[in-house]
Amino acid sequence: MFKIVSYKNDNSKTIRKEYVGLTPHLDHQNLLQRYFDSHRMQNHSVKTMMREKSFLSSWFELHSNQNRILFTWEAMAPVLGRKRIMNYANALIDSGLSSSTIRSYLGILSRYFSYTLEYPYFIDGEATQRIQDRYAQIEQPVSEYDFPKHVYDGEKLGIPLDPERLYDFYSIIKDKYLNQSRYGPVSARNYAMLVLAGESGLRIDEIFHLEMVDLFFESKKIQTRFAKGTKGSGKRARVTFFTPLAQDTIRYYLKIRPQLIGANRDENFLFPSKSGQLLDYSSAHSALKTMIKVAQKEGFPVLSHLCWHSMRRLFATRFIERFPNRLSELVSLLGHVTPNTVHCYIRHSEAWTDNRIKEILERGFTWPSSGN
Repeated sequence: MFKIVSYKNDNSKTIRKEYVGLTPHLDHQNLLQRYFDSHRMQNHSVKTMMREKSFLSSWFELHSNQNRILFTWEAMAPVLGRKRIMNYANALIDSGLSSSTIRSYLGILSRYFSYTLEYPYFIDGEATQRIQDRYAQIEQPVSEYDFPKHVYDGEKLGIPLDPERLYDFYSIIKDKYLNQSRYGPVSARNYAMLVLAGESGLRIDEIFHLEMVDLFFESKKIQTRFAKGTKGSGKRARVTFFTPLAQDTIRYYLKIRPQLIGANRDENFLFPSKSGQLLDYSSAHSALKTMIKVAQKEGFPVLSHLCWHSMRRLFATRFIERFPNRLSELVSLLGHVTPNTVHCYIRHSEAWTDNRIKEILERGFTWPSSGN
């Protein structure tokens, strides 16, 4: 859900009388729709398309003036468009939103304006006309300097779960959530998803889309054919680990999976909803929060901001701690192209860091001489 921040808008001077009317409104909507259509050609996920469509529609309504929405070419007006974005960015900061959320909002705007600059035309049948010829000059109002520095915002809350305690977390969830729940099939599904997320490094989207044919017990591999489809990365299929623990958990789950209401309506999805359809984020989020509360009630040290993506970070951290010289393999397992993003995933526990420092000092670490 987007939080659309309101603030004082004094851009009435930028609106010309000839803009008011049906044609400008249709021109603006056509520009938006053409951008939304480009997502499908770039193989973006449905979630990404709906997210950007919802945000952009709300953003232009937020900046309404004279009883109508702001138009694209007004938002991209030289100087004044830039001023509007700066005011908006400051309002986001003042509202207390996280850096990642602010980056996300500004990123959506930047991509839309960049696309419009790349294709600044209105198409009427076989005739075309440039935006600047019909309305006004346009430019990109979002600058790279508007984006907050890319840091892991969750760091200020602390590491949600010590990587070395992951198996303990599995154990307590199995004992206090899975074995004692009256919702057997649903609990088994949720627990299996939790273990698979931590053991494979798969994104929650990828787990939603897993099918029976994606499980390879003999070769100890699991594949995803859905992958990430945002920001132009496309849907890249890949293979990752199917560990013994994950295999045992899935085998147990498969025995009671037929008891899930509606599970037989669609045999393709490994983790269907109660209606047999693709599981949604709300249900998965709620399930994880319930498991976290169960662990916290037992006094287990897991923080409330643990999310499904945290399990992916835990996988990356545990892998690199075990195989410090195999970063390239980790990049491949996570489905990334470069190691840049992977480095942001790795979050060692304080105990692990202390042990490494102790090892270095015990080896007689000294700084190299300056050569003087």
